[in-house]
Amino acid sequence: MDITLQQADANDSFVVLNETDQLGNTTQFVSFNTYKVFLLINGFCLTGSISIFGVFSNSLNIIVYLKLGLRETTNISFLALGIVDWLVSVCSCLSTVARLSDISPYGAAIIELGFHVSVVMFPCMGLGAWIIVLLSAERCLCIVMPLKVKTIVTRKRILFLISGMVVYQAAFGVLMQILVHPPHNKSNRTRLFLMLCFVSIPVFVCFVLVLLFTSFMVIRLRQSLEWRTATSTQSTKTSGAKERKVVLSVLWICVMFIVCFTPFVAYFISTIIYPRFTLWDPYYGWLVHTIFTFNYMFQSISSAFNIFVYYIVSTKYREVLKSVLIGT
Repeated sequence: MDITLQQADANDSFVVLNETDQLGNTTQFVSFNTYKVFLLINGFCLTGSISIFGVFSNSLNIIVYLKLGLRETTNISFLALGIVDWLVSVCSCLSTVARLSDISPYGAAIIELGFHVSVVMFPCMGLGAWIIVLLSAERCLCIVMPLKVKTIVTRKRILFLISGMVVYQAAFGVLMQILVHPPHNKSNRTRLFLMLCFVSIPVFVCFVLVLLFTSFMVIRLRQSLEWRTATSTQSTKTSGAKERKVVLSVLWICVMFIVCFTPFVAYFISTIIYPRFTLWDPYYGWLVHTIFTFNYMFQSISSAFNIFVYYIVSTKYREVLKSVLIGT
């Protein structure tokens, strides 16, 4: 069963699991009361706080990269990533409230909010993953073909690729509204198909690609920099130092993506290997709900904390950020 479909249907599973408890008296791996504790701590307090910070930090990222200019292709990608992460952070704030439908007496009133938030949030997660793949692939090309990369990776091509990703992911929201949202509300198979095509499979593919590109960057970065340092002039050494900072920025963003999305991918694989491990299973159901509170928290971290990478690695980013914060 698809991970994101289960996340979107978490409210429905609440009813199913309670019916199972009342009728079958089934012993559960994790109790509902335990899940409520993790929901309040991870799903509400921590995820909510991180998401609020993410709205603020990504607003700063957007402003800084607009001030830095879009002449460099990496700045275009970083700006696009900031916009996407801002949307994810906003949606995460709203979904934090929507998730309380499991334990709130007013749950039915906020389920609709959860649906509309998921229509925006899940495509943005996929779009952010594609942008990170784009950044990591570009940096790998810089290492492998440093003299040709500027002719291969141009501003127009980057804008075209990002625009194509936006159109593809936006189609998910349109189809969800047309095919799934009441009064249409077709079967779960329709939802499953849409989630697989627009969210789960793209994110999984992106995860694998980022893992490969990141491993390649780690292996080749030191070799390439040592060669440049030994054979280059002073001016090219300065250029190499600048490139190294860009590579480090991308590298740390990729590492953060890998760490934060590992729980999603691990669960996606586990449901393929063991299909019973779902939200609706009478034995594992509340355990899966509890795991999702960690998944959402890690996703919020991935979207909110990029600002620290930019600030530590990039001198220009620090200078512009300071000028923005003090209003100069």
